[in-house]
Amino acid sequence: MALTIGFAATVASAFLWHGPGGAAERFVTRSDQDVRRMLDFFELPLVEGHMQRDPVARRIIYSGPADEFQRTELVRIGESLPGVGEARWSRPRSVLTYPLPLAGEALAMALAAFLLGLTAAYILSLVKGGDD
Repeated sequence: MALTIGFAATVASAFLWHGPGGAAERFVTRSDQDVRRMLDFFELPLVEGHMQRDPVARRIIYSGPADEFQRTELVRIGESLPGVGEARWSRPRSVLTYPLPLAGEALAMALAAFLLGLTAAYILSLVKGGDD
């Protein structure tokens, strides 16, 4: 019973933090501002770059006029920004091109931490020799 409650609390806290808690929205807003500053620095006012939403993911999507060199370099530089996993130019949507949503990443990390703690507690109970 305690494991079920711990598991449910872990899942709920991950989704609440990234949903109503606003962490995902703060991340996307900050990242959008970083992308805009980068585009302004390279004097590309007609190029737009935004973090993917729906679902929120660590992906920058660029659109606008740019030559092949600019496209390649903007992808490379965009992927070096903090928190960005991928950058690409806009193209038609496909289910196969979606990265793991940010909420999914948070859930996976929370569950991994929960299982790590559970494993550590089990090992400690074996070391102490208790039957608790």
